[in-house]
Amino acid sequence: MPINAYVLLKLRPIPVNELSEALKKYPSIKSCSIVTGEIDAILYVEVEDTKELFELVKDIRDLPFILETRTSIIISQC
Repeated sequence: MPINAYVLLKLRPIPVNELSEALKKYPSIKSCSIVTGEIDAILYVEVEDTKELFELVKDIRDLPFILETRTSIIISQC
């Protein structure tokens, strides 16, 4: 069953175009929004299962400009 989730990112300072380029190599990332507040960016991701989600988040955490991630799986739309 496909899984949709939000991955919230805290980032080191990085130009938006560099962030965008770095994330393009992950086809599961469908969108990236820069936001205000405690979190710097929110990714919307679509994956096939929790294993793929785990691997995607693990890869994202390894990027040099990532300070922290938080993942929320979407259970329902309203």
